[in-house]
Amino acid sequence: MFGKNKLSFFTYEIFPRVDAKYNAEFLLRTLGNAFALGFYRDEKLLHIFTKTIAKDSTLRQFFDVKPSEFPNSFKYYAIAKLRKEKDFYETHEFNDLQSFLSSLEAGQGLLIWFGLEPTLKELHYSRINKLQQLAQQGSEKHKQMIQLLRDKVKDPLYLVKLVLLDNDRKRLKLLARSLDAYSTLRLSWEIPLFAVKSDSLAKLINTPPKLNYLYALLNEKKWIHITRSNIGQLLIIPDPSIIPAIPGRGAPLPTVIPERAGFKVGVNPETVKEVRLELEDLQRHMYVIGGTGAGKTSFLGTLITHFMKTYPESVVVLIDPNGDFAEQLASSMADYEKLIYVDPVQTTVSVNPLSIPEGIPHEQAELLAESNVKEIFEQLFALKAGAVYVEYVIINALKILYMKTRNPTFSDLYNIILKLRSGELDLPINDPLWEEKLQQFQELEETTYVSALSRLEEYATNPLLKRLFSSDSISDVLEPGNLIVINASNAYIGDKASFLMIAGWVYKLWYSALIRRALRKKLIPVLTIIDEFEVISDLSIIDTILSQARKFYMHLVLAHQHTGQLKPEMLKSIFSNTAVKVLMRTAGDDAEKLSKVDQDFASKIERILPKLEPGEAVMTIMPRKQGDPATPFKVKFDYTELKFDQAKLDAVIKRMKEKYRVEDRKDDVLSLVNPLFKYIEKPDVLEQQILYNIYISRTENGNHSIYLVDLLKKLGVDRDKVEDVINKLEASGYISVEKVKNKKLLMYGKGLFGDIKTIAPSDEGRKLAMKVMLRYMKNKYYVATVKQTPGLAARPDLVAIPFDTNYTLRYDQVVAVEIESCNELNVHPEQVVHNFRKESTKDFTEIHSWTYEECFNKLQHLYNQLSDEEKKKVKIFALKVREKQKTEEKVEENQQIKKVEETGEFTAQETKVQSESNSTLTPQFTSKGPEQSETKAVTSATNNNNIKGPETLTGGLTQKTETAVMGQGAKAAYSSVKIANLELRVLNIIDGKVIVEINGSAYKVSKRDLDDLLNVKDIVTEIKTEKNILKYRVGKLWSSIPLEPV
Repeated sequence: MFGKNKLSFFTYEIFPRVDAKYNAEFLLRTLGNAFALGFYRDEKLLHIFTKTIAKDSTLRQFFDVKPSEFPNSFKYYAIAKLRKEKDFYETHEFNDLQSFLSSLEAGQGLLIWFGLEPTLKELHYSRINKLQQLAQQGSEKHKQMIQLLRDKVKDPLYLVKLVLLDNDRKRLKLLARSLDAYSTLRLSWEIPLFAVKSDSLAKLINTPPKLNYLYALLNEKKWIHITRSNIGQLLIIPDPSIIPAIPGRGAPLPTVIPERAGFKVGVNPETVKEVRLELEDLQRHMYVIGGTGAGKTSFLGTLITHFMKTYPESVVVLIDPNGDFAEQLASSMADYEKLIYVDPVQTTVSVNPLSIPEGIPHEQAELLAESNVKEIFEQLFALKAGAVYVEYVIINALKILYMKTRNPTFSDLYNIILKLRSGELDLPINDPLWEEKLQQFQELEETTYVSALSRLEEYATNPLLKRLFSSDSISDVLEPGNLIVINASNAYIGDKASFLMIAGWVYKLWYSALIRRALRKKLIPVLTIIDEFEVISDLSIIDTILSQARKFYMHLVLAHQHTGQLKPEMLKSIFSNTAVKVLMRTAGDDAEKLSKVDQDFASKIERILPKLEPGEAVMTIMPRKQGDPATPFKVKFDYTELKFDQAKLDAVIKRMKEKYRVEDRKDDVLSLVNPLFKYIEKPDVLEQQILYNIYISRTENGNHSIYLVDLLKKLGVDRDKVEDVINKLEASGYISVEKVKNKKLLMYGKGLFGDIKTIAPSDEGRKLAMKVMLRYMKNKYYVATVKQTPGLAARPDLVAIPFDTNYTLRYDQVVAVEIESCNELNVHPEQVVHNFRKESTKDFTEIHSWTYEECFNKLQHLYNQLSDEEKKKVKIFALKVREKQKTEEKVEENQQIKKVEETGEFTAQETKVQSESNSTLTPQFTSKGPEQSETKAVTSATNNNNIKGPETLTGGLTQKTETAVMGQGAKAAYSSVKIANLELRVLNIIDGKVIVEINGSAYKVSKRDLDDLLNVKDIVTEIKTEKNILKYRVGKLWSSIPLEPV
């Protein structure tokens, strides 16, 4: 029955498009006269296959297509036949096959072959001839049968091979019986008794039906066939909106891939044709963009490793501002001999952004220095138009330094400017303009001068930053084969130092490329991958390299997450100056902007980008030779797994220290970056704020729960970023997530208070510590319990760090928090005093000591043992206990006052001061939280004649007054201050509002607004009042404060 296949069939998995209509006529025209449709159900989805002589380019006009074989791992099959031979001449119909397909269970399949078969008509004509002979005898029945057959053969007839597949014979028999219900003619099924071999099954699946006329005459005629008019009953494409199947995404891109030798990066998913790149493609640079989870890092790993194998004499540089990618690549390439790993904390490899290499003419060196350093200072040190004198002096100071060395440091620059300011240094410059500018610089207002120098001071005096930027560790960064991995993690050294580190290395690479060409040395291709490159996108050198670097063999790969990170002119420059563009999954405005890389395919690119799978991209390669396609295409990148291995990374770091060590350091390097890392793990502000908001919230489902939509409103953070953290917390068991009325409900489990038992083992202390932690969290602090490191003898109980509206931690305002239970105050008062003075206090801006209100007098008594200088740093607080405990507290307080009077521990005046302080001083956060408790803070008088309120605390924990009586105490925190050209004087604080005098007029302003202004007063470049609004500018950003006339 089934003849030898003489046609070449291709097998594809096809994905129907939701908005497309597939009828039988269309499918017959597309698939041909002989083809098969196959259906296979896995655990979740129905997969649709076709075997056809049609090429994939034809099918892609109507489906998404992937070359793939129909599964052949089944053990059993069932081939359908007609039960009775007489039914062969009947018109066969099937009903609602889509319902049958929806009933397939996991592991079951259906294959239907269709073949236009002329032999079927010959058999029917032979039958008609026989019936005509019988009809001559006058039989009406035979005449009717003849007419039915003639009507049937008017249509083309298709031979059908219908096969059911399963691994369970019993279940297969049930499936076969169920299909009978969809057929108008009764069927019989051929099912083998034993499992079939895979080669036999493959032959059954891959062989189309063919009917020989002589064979048909001599055998029972039980072959299933169907007329063309009825073929649509079997020839169906299920609707993916009804049956769970993977829908096609539509808008196909061309599949013509540029021919390259080079190195493979992936394949076109439609044609499985390799996508390769050559060095020449990268000479005009590459642009990579993709959101979180798009597979950007994996692609960059593939690019680096494959490029190095193909071009081993090149230099590859990775610059990573986040650090994770750098650590993964360094540990994966740990055995590579020419690996240079630059870590801001652990290794001793450094770069000097101010240095210029030997070989560049002196005049050119000065021009480069002036341009580059000017940009560094503008971005790093906020020297804008209002600081032209500072800028002029800095550039000229560098010129003086370059007379002596090509490697001046920030420390050199800082010291020379200090001496220029004081007039101690007399420079050998005979230039009236220089003298005029120097005089103007020396006469600058102190605030402008300090603003500039305070920023430079950190890089000139901080031991870690001095090491990072004081010298160039590597004599020749462009040695062939070098792999330079630069970990510029802003988590360890801060955004500004990270920016300076990246800028320094970019300048270093650019200078090295310039010098090799100037000295006519052999040019070495340098592939420089800058991840999250928006950090330095404003540097004009990036635009310079994009437009000129081809002739210097410096090739950039610029990668980032979304277009909003770049200025429009930079994005335009990238589009114009990059030959290879890799557009990974993005959405919304990004998809629209990126679609403009090819106007002819803009609408298709815009539709495809949001639907790309991880590791997929739309790619364009600029034509280099005649015949190169200039159209975008889709690519599935090869996956390169870069595993982080701490042991291997440690070995690399050890090797770097041995190779590039300048001098041994006794200090703990990590503590130089940030002393806090001795005490706590790396903070995750968003994670804690998510846990906190879940913990303090309640829904109709109970306490400690919140809906995701409400959480997003509170946080004001990108939804994807929040959901990433939520997924992490859920995986760690810290929260649970449920779906309630189509909304995500988040429920607290654990983790908010860290290892709190280690710092507060008693129930009393633990409850107090938890309440204190919640207080700080409420007031926009990140707060954590301190690590119990054996070698760390001096440590606080908690560390609290304020953060701003962007969730950026303010490390310059870190607070050490001590939890003192009533028992501790009674039993170990000497330890409480020790906590005020221990070694660790030097690492913190303030020390906050907390106890319950009932024990507060004891804490205050110990506090009064401190010197006036010590009291400036230490603040003491009390948590107010619940209402039912007030009577008890009052008795205790009266007893303590009586004791003071009897023992003479305080003078009468001191007691009065203490009492007044307790009754009138309250901290900012007085509203009741989830524990229904309140807080107060107290500082004692420094002497009998100077009753001074506490210093302003960091972040949101600021002292404030409720009545005008405390105006004088509050005023001491601000007094009079000069900001740019405006003098502002604080008169009073009433009901949370600050009364200020500006230009002789009094106004009420928000205390928070005033705090914000005072925090940036040193870098305010312009300030003015307009129509009851105080406006001030920091850099290019204007801010305003409403003024309420008094």
